[in-house]
Amino acid sequence: MQPSLVKKAITGSAIVAGVMFVQPDGAEAAFGDQELKKGMNNQDVKELQDVLKAKGYFTYHTSTGYYGPITEDAVGKFQQAVGLNVTGVATTDTLKALGAKSVSKSSQQTSSTLQVGSRGQQVTNLQSALKDKGYYSYNVDGIYGQITKKAVQDFQRDKGLSVTGKADAATINALSKSSANSSSKPSSSSSDISIGMRGSAVTDLQSKLKSKGYYNYKVDGIFGKITQKAVQNFQKSAGLSQTGVADSKTLAALSEKETAKPEAAVTGLSIGSRGSSVTSLQQMLKDRGYYNDSIDGIFGNNTQKAVKEFQSIVGLPVTGIADDKTIDTLKSRSNTQTETVLKVGSKGNAVTELQNKLKKAGTFHVEATGYFGPVTEKAVKDFQKAKKLQVTGTATKETMDALDGSTDKVVITPSTGEDQGDLLKKGSTGSLVKELQSKLKAIGLYSGPLDGDFGNGTDAAVRAFQSRNKLTVDGVVGPSTWEKLKQSTGYEGTGNGNTGSDNGTSNSSFSVMDLIADASVYIGVPYVWGGNTPTQGFDCSGFLVYVFKKQGISLPRTMAQMWNVTTPVSSPSVGDIVYFTTYKPGASHGGIYIGNNKFIHAGSSTGVTISDMNSSYWGPRYLGAKRAH
Repeated sequence: MQPSLVKKAITGSAIVAGVMFVQPDGAEAAFGDQELKKGMNNQDVKELQDVLKAKGYFTYHTSTGYYGPITEDAVGKFQQAVGLNVTGVATTDTLKALGAKSVSKSSQQTSSTLQVGSRGQQVTNLQSALKDKGYYSYNVDGIYGQITKKAVQDFQRDKGLSVTGKADAATINALSKSSANSSSKPSSSSSDISIGMRGSAVTDLQSKLKSKGYYNYKVDGIFGKITQKAVQNFQKSAGLSQTGVADSKTLAALSEKETAKPEAAVTGLSIGSRGSSVTSLQQMLKDRGYYNDSIDGIFGNNTQKAVKEFQSIVGLPVTGIADDKTIDTLKSRSNTQTETVLKVGSKGNAVTELQNKLKKAGTFHVEATGYFGPVTEKAVKDFQKAKKLQVTGTATKETMDALDGSTDKVVITPSTGEDQGDLLKKGSTGSLVKELQSKLKAIGLYSGPLDGDFGNGTDAAVRAFQSRNKLTVDGVVGPSTWEKLKQSTGYEGTGNGNTGSDNGTSNSSFSVMDLIADASVYIGVPYVWGGNTPTQGFDCSGFLVYVFKKQGISLPRTMAQMWNVTTPVSSPSVGDIVYFTTYKPGASHGGIYIGNNKFIHAGSSTGVTISDMNSSYWGPRYLGAKRAH
């Protein structure tokens, strides 16, 4: 394919209701010098959208630089408001009325600035220069995403520039000067390995750091910020000066066999970590009643949840990361010293006391039973949510302290049918039943509506689940069945209270345009197995869970489970999830359809990117499309 056609293929995708995420045209006049109209795509259009947004006429989520129906409508409304001929075309008179003259100078000053959303050869050159200096260690793809922004910020900070994350003229000039001077700059020692260096020595360093658990990224032979941080972490644990430079002492310490302090390897275990250190962590958590899943040496969501629960109980910062302090505290507590942790499955007077406190607080609406089941779990979650605590459904130390000090009653409307005690069974109704149905649907046992009505279909699905998992087959959802369901699905269902995002924001209504705009922001974020945040990285399902959650939609954590709970469509529309078969039969990869046979996804070799569904790789692996909203 000719280069010009490749560019057209890239820039002609992602049209959503008149909004388009594309690369700006190369040559352009100053804002106000030319008429702007539907179909145009450049920096002038983006500035037009910014000005219209400031005046309240352009209400779309992001200024994209593409002049589509939304921009046309905004221009028409402005023209009508100021008494101009309503054409939807940004004529010179319209631009003048908008104040084009006042922004023209600014436009000319910033036209060469590269920032998040920019694409093309200039971004490619920027990424290459940053990579040469050790600030950028991902794919050079010409797409200015969050990773490129972070690399620019690191460079600006090191060079004493204004830390904006935008590659302005000063930043580009500093990069050029740095390139010119780097070859003549002597290193502190011929054997030292430091930022900016490349080659087999760096590859060997990264491999050793990775084997000891300090480096969790691709071994690429490029000494960048991530490698520097890994060196510093190792130096800290080895009692060396934390310079980030792999000098002779650091290299010698790395080459030594671990004998004295095996516990150092468990420092900072988090989502995505693997190996014997994780196995040991899971065993300790299981021995103390915090972890009920299989011990597999893989730090996933259930391990993170157990770590958070332990940290909350013993009064440590609730991070979900098994750092030195968490590990030391776990080791210091024998089984006989383990605190009483009240959660699903607990019984006795302590549970009765908890239920009475929750009843007084206004979240528990039935008689105390001394039996911690799904109704008590929901009451705990409702209280935690109302008090802005970590929502775990477990009566943590923080939760108990808040209950003891609570004077204001939380107003939570009870669901009907929950008067049989802490059990769900035929005849129960409400949000908990809806959540139950959602979990059963996720594992393919329930195909009825999510109506919150525990009828024959729900009863049959519960019995099938109990039989499959060697539980008592009675159709009654008590603590054992509920906890096993949570382990089997790995997500909180679609009931109330499970929306939002890592930064605490959520949208009350679903918007396809906002979904695509949100997803596009993360182009360039690297692929990390088990990753589910922009700072950590994404795997394919983690990316979908994160982006849909911003729109108030909860999805299960795996592609197979998503396939089970989403609604089939004959052909994909923008915002639908498209599924693919990759490393195993069934749905094992997916992304969000954005139009023109393109989809945005987290690819294992590309990170978050836009791909063609009809390519030689994706075309034969396409399974189908389903709708989550």
